[in-house]
Amino acid sequence: MSNGSTMRRIGSAAVAGAAALAVLAPAASAADRPSSAPAPVAAAEQSLGSKLTVKSYLQYLASRKTPEAKRTLKAFRALPKAKQQKFVGHLQNRKVYEALTASLKGTTRPGGRRAATPYNADVSFVKEVRVEAKGTIAGVNTRVSFAMSEEIFGIPVTTEKVSVQYLARGGRATKLLHGDATVTNVNAAVDIKGGGKPRLVRGAASISATWKATPRFASFGAALNKIQALDAGVQGYWRASLHNA
Repeated sequence: MSNGSTMRRIGSAAVAGAAALAVLAPAASAADRPSSAPAPVAAAEQSLGSKLTVKSYLQYLASRKTPEAKRTLKAFRALPKAKQQKFVGHLQNRKVYEALTASLKGTTRPGGRRAATPYNADVSFVKEVRVEAKGTIAGVNTRVSFAMSEEIFGIPVTTEKVSVQYLARGGRATKLLHGDATVTNVNAAVDIKGGGKPRLVRGAASISATWKATPRFASFGAALNKIQALDAGVQGYWRASLHNA
């Protein structure tokens, strides 16, 4: 074989090898580059469960150590399987929580008022107002509280409550003593947080609380805010409301 033929074969092999390296090089460099981080929106979507189930609700209640969660767990376990399935369906139905509203008023005479309004055959909304009053040298020490609850098969799952305490003279609030806003929630489909501060305005002790319901499962839909308000001490009356923001 001639030296010329040998040199031509070596040259062809070198060209082919160089071409192969050129094809592989971009792939290698792409593999070496770190992958980009997922977008925050995508990460948030992935953090939500798709749907609350009977099993996941039982796990949720068992993981909570509050008295309310323990009572709910016991009552939920006692329900027939069909009712358990309906129960978790109502928990993640945004329209049910959206319908939890009220508007009422009354006098600041000591006593209480409790009324349950059916939403459907399984769900009820319970309104409760309590007034306590005791005469003192400084004035009438008065406390008014307003609670609104959602109950499923008679089991409370969400209670939002506001209260004010004040001294009154002639039916008007003269000094604010205390006020608070609390939420008790065993609805695993949403986290509910918020609150508000009391104040004294033109002879009324008042408080306005904002409750922010953030979905834990995509089945609930969009977030929903509510405003709960209570005014007491204006000419011996109180007014209370809960509505969607």
